[in-house]
Amino acid sequence: MMSDLVSPFKAFLKQHGYQLTSERVEIAQVVSLQRRIFTTEELMAQLKEEGYRQSRGTVYSTVRLLAEAGLIVQLPQASEAHYLTSEQASLYAVCRCRCCGAEVLYRQPRRLKALRHATPRLAQPLLIFYGLCQRCERETAKTNNKRSATRSGGLQQASSSR
Repeated sequence: MMSDLVSPFKAFLKQHGYQLTSERVEIAQVVSLQRRIFTTEELMAQLKEEGYRQSRGTVYSTVRLLAEAGLIVQLPQASEAHYLTSEQASLYAVCRCRCCGAEVLYRQPRRLKALRHATPRLAQPLLIFYGLCQRCERETAKTNNKRSATRSGGLQQASSSR
């Protein structure tokens, strides 16, 4: 299912007195194709790769307008802004690693649908789960195993020297 951000974005621009430019429309089209969490820098790289020539300022201001229109959602975090289309935010939860900050989309439409029905005034539900990604979990397990082995080895040496 692909959302069309362009039509509602055009309506938003017109309603709020912003100029409708071909650059803004192109950016909205590329954003509507996003199927993952993205940053403005990643979006700029994708635009460049696809042959579009928008300035950094145009891309940043258009992303800001898309968020203001409610067509994309900015994930809450301290570092660089990450975005998700509103359609994805309604279908997915975000799983964020506490260790490395990696973010993965987790599909759970039943729970999100129940949340929307339970709180009808909730404009845009966005669930964020915090935990450890598989890579960090493996590294933590390795570190814990090494610590256990070191402690065990130290105890054995101490008891055998008695």
